Amino acid sequence: TLGEGSGKAGSSSSLGMALVGAALAFDGVVGGVQRRLKVTCKEQKKRERPYDMMFWTNFYMALAALAFAALRGELRSGARFCRANPSVLGQMLKLGACGAMGQACIFYTISNFDSVTCTAITTTRKLISVLISLGEGDKATLGPTGWLGLSIASLGILGEVA
Repeated sequence: TLGEGSGKAGSSSSLGMALVGAALAFDGVVGGVQRRLKVTCKEQKKRERPYDMMFWTNFYMALAALAFAALRGELRSGARFCRANPSVLGQMLKLGACGAMGQACIFYTISNFDSVTCTAITTTRKLISVLISLGEGDKATLGPTGWLGLSIASLGILGEVA
């Protein structure tokens, strides 16, 4: 990992950091678009509905995933895997249901508050998840860089709340 400084993990860590940076950038873009949508809806005397936003977001995400899977030639192998392992379909449905419930809460929060509040809530949830996983066993550890990141994220949340 990045905190351990191993040469083998260097390229993987660099890619991971680039992906984290991209995710944060896209979160910022989406937050700005959602803010503009709320303003536009208010100007037009319309109220955005959280489940409409959720549906269209998931619809376009599904189209993008389908397109990427097709481009990478993974549709057939994925279907073959599902046919060979039928129990995985039930697990996929459970995961989808849990994801849908979580997204319903997120879109409700965005519609009734704002994206900053939603970000503070989801980041706090992630920090708590990390802390709980660290307390679950002897093998769960975090290096100095990880603790630094956790501390910075916690200070950021405290700055938003205060």
